[in-house]
Amino acid sequence: MEKDRGSWSGQLGFVISAAASAVGLGNLWRFPANAATYGGGIFLLTYLLLFFGFGVFMLITEISIGRATRLSPIEAFRKLNRRWVFVGWLGTVIPFLIMPYYGVIGGWCIKYFAEYLFVGSAPDFGAVTGNAAESVFMMAVFAFLTFVFVWFGVEKGVERSNKVMLPALLFLVLGVAAFVLCQPESRPGLKFYFVPDFSRLCADGSFSPMLLGKMILAALGQMFFSLSIAMGIMITYGSYVPEATHMPKSAFHIGFCDTVVAFLAGLIIIPPVFAFGGEELARSAGPGLMFVSLPQVFAQMPCSRMVALAFFLLVLFAALTSNISLCETCVASLCDRTGLKRRTGTLLVAVYTVTAGLPSAISLGFLDKADYLTNNVLMPVCAFSTCIFIGWIAGPDFVRYEATKHGRHRMFAFGYYRILIKYLAPVMFAAIFISLI
Repeated sequence: MEKDRGSWSGQLGFVISAAASAVGLGNLWRFPANAATYGGGIFLLTYLLLFFGFGVFMLITEISIGRATRLSPIEAFRKLNRRWVFVGWLGTVIPFLIMPYYGVIGGWCIKYFAEYLFVGSAPDFGAVTGNAAESVFMMAVFAFLTFVFVWFGVEKGVERSNKVMLPALLFLVLGVAAFVLCQPESRPGLKFYFVPDFSRLCADGSFSPMLLGKMILAALGQMFFSLSIAMGIMITYGSYVPEATHMPKSAFHIGFCDTVVAFLAGLIIIPPVFAFGGEELARSAGPGLMFVSLPQVFAQMPCSRMVALAFFLLVLFAALTSNISLCETCVASLCDRTGLKRRTGTLLVAVYTVTAGLPSAISLGFLDKADYLTNNVLMPVCAFSTCIFIGWIAGPDFVRYEATKHGRHRMFAFGYYRILIKYLAPVMFAAIFISLI
């Protein structure tokens, strides 16, 4: 079974692939928008504290479930406890719902990159989203690129593609960030982004617990989406992890890489947007920031065409690496559940994705509703259920046993992890769910 399902070539291949999955569009438009909305430096500090105190441990949890069972989410939970298989179904349904509309956004990335490459300027976003035939075509192109990589398997397809795209993505994000840092107009935005301003937590001249709570929930939500938690991805990727892999160390490296890219994305976006559009423009969320606000800012910068080309190539790589992980989770789940061969499963998922993506390609309203359902309802419920299962049913020692592999490795702060998975994490996920709803 393990041989048929494939595996990573080693610890490095796993870390690169999982980090590439985590580095997605959420880093490039959600993180900067949240940082601008919740005070820049103070939000960045809060996010880092939550990453070290929470995010790494959630990654270890999901990867442990995958490696212990060698199965994708549904069959993994069925193997561990049949009564809790609904958590596996949640973790499988989510990527099946995300892939169709994510493919539409990926198609927009291709369109913008092509326009800057061949025309030299950004297209009108309204015209792009209003042209249903073109949106469907671009979505199909993006889906084709994704499924080509998944078709060739875990090591030869998914891992090899990520070994090329993730370093290229990091090179591009570093290059664009260095260019932004060299612009004199960026200084006010840099101060806002780097220096924590605790006055941002005050209302009417006094400290506001409500503002603090909103910022913490926003940082939690960002980390939750950015690290690919509760999407079935890390369970699936964990099922391919070799026995000798140092899981706690790998989880830290995955999260660290994702956090660095999110930080650099904020560095690319917030200072120039502050300089040319002001703080309110920096708070634009979702497609508005990426496809409307940023092209306006790029047009006012020196070397605007080259900066925009590099940025949208970066965006395209980020979209592809994340979509590959969503696709791999869907294909693995289908094949594990039905016994289909990998390439047959890949073709079926490809047909489903393009067909199910048609409503999102035709209607922005449908895309927004699908995004709301997955991000604000299903993912918090899945994460909450996973924590309850590990904390109270399987037990935290299940994760320690798998993560340490009979004492070969060490799981740091296990006492804290026990408290986190049983009490703190469920409360956090419940709070995210309530606040978003």
